Amino acid sequence: MAVYTQLTHAQIDAYLEAFNVGDLISFKGISGGVENTNYFVTTQVPGQPKHDYVLTLFEDLGYDDLPYFVALTEHLVEHGVTVPAPLRDEFGVALKQLADKPTLLFPRFAGDHLARSEITPMACATMGSQLAAMHKAGMSFDLQRSAHRGAAWWTALGPRAAACVSNTEGKLLLDAINAYQQLLRDDVQLPRGVVHGDLFHDNALFDEGQFSAIIDIYNACDDFLLYDVAVTVNDWCIAADGSIITDLYTAFIQAYHAERPFTPSEGEHWSMMLQTAAMRFWLSRLETYHGLDAHQRDAGVTVLKDPDAIRDILLLRQQHQHPLPI
Repeated sequence: MAVYTQLTHAQIDAYLEAFNVGDLISFKGISGGVENTNYFVTTQVPGQPKHDYVLTLFEDLGYDDLPYFVALTEHLVEHGVTVPAPLRDEFGVALKQLADKPTLLFPRFAGDHLARSEITPMACATMGSQLAAMHKAGMSFDLQRSAHRGAAWWTALGPRAAACVSNTEGKLLLDAINAYQQLLRDDVQLPRGVVHGDLFHDNALFDEGQFSAIIDIYNACDDFLLYDVAVTVNDWCIAADGSIITDLYTAFIQAYHAERPFTPSEGEHWSMMLQTAAMRFWLSRLETYHGLDAHQRDAGVTVLKDPDAIRDILLLRQQHQHPLPI
């Protein structure tokens, strides 16, 4: 369940009025995800075709957090990256409130995310190129945002999550956290910039096999670009057991490298970054699965993703090396 805030036809219709998108024809709450309330809405100006939008009410991010994302999406669109940028109303305002929640209205892109069985080397090559293009475009973005789930988050949550699993798993988790903390203390010089932070295969849309858009950028922040690559590889390029599928991996990495070549330092720290990406998402799944997040617990979240799947990815990344083309 991801529709935390229930809306009426009248509420949505009143909200849409200033956007001059026509009359509200229909709306439907979107299940899936755990952080925001989303509705598909369809509108129509009399005598014209219907148009589809996505209405997003932010449950965790505050009003002051969201101008960053409005500016980022508009910047990315201006630089040729296909992401949903919010509509602005007749007064030029994008960020508004609905049901006392900060709210944005987005165009709805065609298509859906690929099923895992539909992920091909061609799709991975496309996403490698798209992620590199996003990273390059972000280099000229002049705002910065710290990671929502960064050092303070994993330092506080790590011991609590470790207490919810076996001693062996708890040690695995805390060792991975400590290893990354050491990398940060060593002040390793890796390229930084805007990262998506959550580019799993369900956050990219394909329409009849053709790439349509990257969506759900609300984990975007300033971080190591290599971390973003690792997050994406750990989801797009894997078999059911979490192991890397060579042809998917090769297609993704080579396409990314062609757009933004990896540095020698990135090659040196690639294995650690794959492990770090697995650690962060294992920790976030443990947080939800064991009800350690008060907001999600109080809202009765039932979208629970298996933490063990990410634990297994961490173990596999420790056991097997996967080089970068540097």
